[in-house]
Formats: sequence, structure tokens, C-alpha cells
Amino acid sequence: MRTMGRLTVACLLIGLAAPALGASRQDHDDCNAGNDPARNIAGCTRVLGDPSEKAKTRSIAYVGRGLAYLDKGDRDSAIADFTDAIRLDPKNAHAYNDRGLAWKDKGDHDRALADLTAAIAINPLPRSDLPGSRFAGAYFNRGVVRQAKALPDLALTDFGEALRLDPSLNIAYYARAEIYMARQDTEHAIAELDEMIRRKPDSPAFVYYLRGVARYDSYMGASALIDPEDLKRAIADFSEAIRQGPYYTEAYRARAMAEETNGEHELAAADLAKAEGRDPIRFNPREGLQ
Repeated sequence: MRTMGRLTVACLLIGLAAPALGASRQDHDDCNAGNDPARNIAGCTRVLGDPSEKAKTRSIAYVGRGLAYLDKGDRDSAIADFTDAIRLDPKNAHAYNDRGLAWKDKGDHDRALADLTAAIAINPLPRSDLPGSRFAGAYFNRGVVRQAKALPDLALTDFGEALRLDPSLNIAYYARAEIYMARQDTEHAIAELDEMIRRKPDSPAFVYYLRGVARYDSYMGASALIDPEDLKRAIADFSEAIRQGPYYTEAYRARAMAEETNGEHELAAADLAKAEGRDPIRFNPREGLQ
């Protein structure tokens, strides 16, 4: 199971006045710019080089630069910046949250767990002042780490708390469904994915794919009265996954298996032919899913 992509906030320098002879307004804007790591790093570095900036502002700039380093895949530099942010402002929950995610990406789950627990103690749902920005879900992030550490019960508790604090955090339903699927508890997995899709009908292909797998497994594993609709629903979910991503190889194969089980041999053969020779798409269900 893939770990979660960052649910975090950007560098928050909007509204902070820049000194006349220090970092310029442009430097602050560059530090705060979205989706441009090189510009972020350059701007934040100039802000950090201004000794007249307040400690809190510099802490925020370290977080912004650290996030840019993460975007570039430089986790060590990111961790160093988040550490400096914490040094300047020990109450910076974003810095703990983001450093925890960086440790998680490096595979150091114990340090990640410690940092995310510290973030929760300060503020479990910090939000920036940036218009349109989202919360950083520290409980969710800790749940992901606990899931990776094979602590599913604690992970479920964290995902539940994350949803209580932010009911719009739809990815938490998917994360809980993953745990239930690992337990072969298809009933609860389907319920979680049903709720996610109800809240977000335009959920990505991998959500429908997982629900299709759960429904197929439920049909095949039924020991009492089998509901044939489960098989039809599974095929429908695989079809939706294919509609969204026509090169989703595993969805073609899964639908072929369900069609074969349903006696639709020609359709199954056609789907297998479509899957033949295609490279499986590697989805990251934790990136950008809200």
C-alpha cells in the first residue's frame, strides 16, 4: 500500500511586511509562490538572509523552503530546514508535520511518528492564512505512519479523528478501506468506499478499482446466499476505473476476471487482450486527493 502524499500547507508570507532595506516584497512573493520550487527556494533564501526579519517570519520561510526541497526530492535539505523552523518557533505545528512526512518518506517511521505526535500536541489541524489553503491533517498523516508500522488499530483511530476534525478529508475513507481490505473485511471496506464516492462522485479511478475488488472478493467469498448483483457492481466499478484511465491495466484484468466468472467469456478475452503488453499504471492515491 502506498503512503500518503503530503497534506500540508505552503509557505505563509502573505501579509507580512518586508523591510525597506532587507528582503523585498518580491522576495516574500517568490518564497510563497506555488508549484515553482526553484523560485520558492531563491525567494525564501533571500528572506532568511535578512537579519531584520522576525523569528516567526523566518520560521515560516524555512518551512516554505523545506517544502520546495521536498518537491525537488531533496529530503535531507528539507529536514534541515524544518528543524531550523522548529528552532526559531517551537510552536510551529506545520514544521513538525512536514518534518514527520519527510522522515516517513525516508523510511524512518519512528522519527516520523514522534514529529507528527508533536504536531498534534501543538495543533492537530493547523491552517494557513493563505486564501484557498487547506488544513494540514496531522492525525491523518500519523495514521499513515502507523499503518506503515503495522499498527492498523491505531491507524484507524487516527483516521477517525482526522475525519472528525475535517469531514471533507475524503482520502481517510480510502485509507480505512485499505486496512479493512488487508483484513479481508470486504463489508467494511465497501462501506468506506461507498461513503467516499457518495461525498466525491468524481473520485479517481483507483477508488472505483478498489471498490470493484472488494465487491468481487465479497461475491467470491460469500458462504451463504450469494447476491449476483455484487458481481455486476464489481464489473461496473472496473468499467468506471477504465473509463477514467483507459490504460489502467489492472482494471482491465480485474474486469476480465469478473466477466469470466459471470460467463461473459468473449468480453473477458477482449479485456485481457487490451491489457496485454501494457505497463501497469502506478497510482499514488495519497497525492492531491481531497
